Amino acid sequence: MRVRSLRQRIAITLTAFSVLVLTPVVLIGNWMNERAEEAVWTAMLGAELAELDPTHPKSEYKHHGFMDSYIWETSDALSRASVPPAIAALRPGLHDGVEIGDRELVVLVRDYATARAAASLDITELETEEEVLSTWAVLTVLTSLVLLLATLNWLAGRAVAPVTLLAAQLQARTPQTLDQFATPYKEREITAVVDALNGFVERMHEHARRERQFIETMSHELRTPLAVILGAAEVLDLSATLEPKAAAALKRIQQTTWDLSNLAQVLLFLSGRKDRSIELETVDLRALLSRSLKLFKPEFAARGLTVSLTADDEVHAQGVRPLCEIVVNNLIRNCCDHGCGIVKIGLTSTQLTIFNKVVDGDSAQNSSAPVWRGNAGIGLDLIDRVCVQLGWSMKVSSEGDVFQVEIRFDPVGLSSAPAA
Repeated sequence: MRVRSLRQRIAITLTAFSVLVLTPVVLIGNWMNERAEEAVWTAMLGAELAELDPTHPKSEYKHHGFMDSYIWETSDALSRASVPPAIAALRPGLHDGVEIGDRELVVLVRDYATARAAASLDITELETEEEVLSTWAVLTVLTSLVLLLATLNWLAGRAVAPVTLLAAQLQARTPQTLDQFATPYKEREITAVVDALNGFVERMHEHARRERQFIETMSHELRTPLAVILGAAEVLDLSATLEPKAAAALKRIQQTTWDLSNLAQVLLFLSGRKDRSIELETVDLRALLSRSLKLFKPEFAARGLTVSLTADDEVHAQGVRPLCEIVVNNLIRNCCDHGCGIVKIGLTSTQLTIFNKVVDGDSAQNSSAPVWRGNAGIGLDLIDRVCVQLGWSMKVSSEGDVFQVEIRFDPVGLSSAPAA
């Protein structure tokens, strides 16, 4: 269904109003013209009839220029036969458009006792001229209507120009470029709308600033105790006297602390992106992927997973090394936590693709969920945000029991740092 614009609505409304106003004016003008024409014909033909003598019972005919006059006895057939039949058949009154042969007449008929008189005027040329004038009048009205529509459309455009300007400014705004609104129009209603929008933008900026400040503060506050926990865990890991249950608990502590450390680093990176530009560097994704697979090799073996790796010899991309490492490690961690059978990993110069079958009954990797988190790691939602900030793109899909994650990136030399 086509949506009508405000400009069209205003133009149509003004046009309908103009038609409603002009129609009665035209009709009344036409009615007054007809009445004036009748008054002129009645006066002229009445003056002609005044010269007749209605006391003579015999038929009489007079011709004065374009006017003819007749008088006859209505009861005398012989007297009536001397009058043109078209005129003799008329009733008393003014009759316009009486045709006799190829001529057109206007006739005034009056009764005088037993006699009847009629005066006629040949208006054939006048009617022809009137038709020409009527044609020109219609053309003039149509031209005026077209000009009126164009003028009303132009006026409607000027009327909605302030709204159109604000709509264009709103369309150009993004979460990263939420600037103040400005308008050259000083009407009270427009300035009120602009002030309301600017107030809303200011509140949004203040809200975002408080959130960034909170995230940065919490991220910094978390990193210190996490570093202490990781250091203590590493010291305990060097001890050879730990029981198996204690070693498993220590491993879980280390893993969870790494996850929290990665989460704090990602949050610190994502906060304040509007105020700081991203400095990209060349990252060796092939070496990074190899180290990640080596790190999680015990987990793959413990879960009975087989890794099938297809990768180019050298793959370099533009990114931030710690964040790239977090992205790859979390994707590999998800395969360990939720995969079964064979995990297929492909790395080319433009993309990283990971296929794995989902463990039966595991609904954590439902790609249709808007926000997805596994049992560990930072989750695909935050990974996707990191990819967006790096200028990469991530696509998650599932078909049957096969789960696929595809990350596309620009190779070295073809990308540039994304806008802040």
